[in-house]
Amino acid sequence: MPEDPAHPYLRRATLSGGLRVAVRVLTPADRPALASGFRHLSEESRYSRFLEPRPRLPTRELDLLVGGIVIDERLALALVWPRTSRADVVVGVARAVRLPGRPEVADVAVTVADEIQGQGAGGLLMRTLADAAMDVGIARFTAVLLPGNIASARMLARVGEVECDSVSQGEREMTVRLRPAPTGT
Repeated sequence: MPEDPAHPYLRRATLSGGLRVAVRVLTPADRPALASGFRHLSEESRYSRFLEPRPRLPTRELDLLVGGIVIDERLALALVWPRTSRADVVVGVARAVRLPGRPEVADVAVTVADEIQGQGAGGLLMRTLADAAMDVGIARFTAVLLPGNIASARMLARVGEVECDSVSQGEREMTVRLRPAPTGT
């Protein structure tokens, strides 16, 4: 993960819909954009991400997401629409949190603005997060999804070898062993 403020972007890409985006480390300065972005997510997107109705993002969760990003314990990335005249617009977030007692495993979650879902944004975030995680010794991602969330399951499976994929009590739990991105991506 870059420390040089002159090179804040980890990756740049053009989504299939034509939007040019970049992935960078999430910072405390992104707090207002995250709060605003959450309010603009559809009810379905919120439910898919949190597995429960979530009319607002609690302050505590927002603070954890943007505050004190400690690479050894948690990683948080922002997918942004970089703009020269104003601040970047945050259009997606990915985070990985190491599991207590299992430092080689991280719980992972990705959220993308409704307007750009299905254009490769989630996959870009997940791949960049996997690369950053492997750099700090994380070997596996685990996630709890809705059983019908096929897009997220595919996105997770693309960054590694699926070791566990089970459904119980209305939730799908997946674990993948991370693998490096194919050369040339």
